[in-house]
Amino acid sequence: MTHQKAITAGLAALLPLVMSLSLPQSEPIAGCPNGFQLHLVADHHDGEMHFHVGTDDDQNGDGWICAQHVSADGNIHLHIDNQVRNS
Repeated sequence: MTHQKAITAGLAALLPLVMSLSLPQSEPIAGCPNGFQLHLVADHHDGEMHFHVGTDDDQNGDGWICAQHVSADGNIHLHIDNQVRNS
């Protein structure tokens, strides 16, 4: 096997793992506190220039975070991981 084929085979073997880490579960495992909205990790940007405060990290691994607009003009978003347990 050539070096290029070995690299391609190795990358192809890792693809399912990478995809499973980047795709959200079908349902979030926890919710957001009052005043926050649930967003997919990769889909919380509305296309306008704004600033994020807090973390964009999906700390519980479900593919979701919570966001809240905290400035009068909506340009500053507070992000936290969704940690409020659904009852």
